[in-house]
Amino acid sequence: MVGAEITPFHFITLGLTLFFIGICGIILRRNIIFVFISLEVATNGIFLIFFGASLKVGYISQALVLVFMAIAAVEVAVGLALAIAIFRTSKTVNVDEVSQLKG
Repeated sequence: MVGAEITPFHFITLGLTLFFIGICGIILRRNIIFVFISLEVATNGIFLIFFGASLKVGYISQALVLVFMAIAAVEVAVGLALAIAIFRTSKTVNVDEVSQLKG
């Protein structure tokens, strides 16, 4: 297709869509695994917004996006470790049931 190119507007639009899908998943789902997945979808949307904005600014923003993606990978590992620990102690991954404090 001649004349079709991906502009920063496309990245920002896709990023906003992913961000709002992730936020809806965080609000609507009660399973802790789905909440972590929705959180990652939202953060990837934010990364796309940064990347789209960096096409106009320069390469330093793209480098920051790569650093933030590495931090997000660590976040996933810690989050899944917490989910496994919560499942082992409470035998459920439902956020509503886990939120009850036991003393």
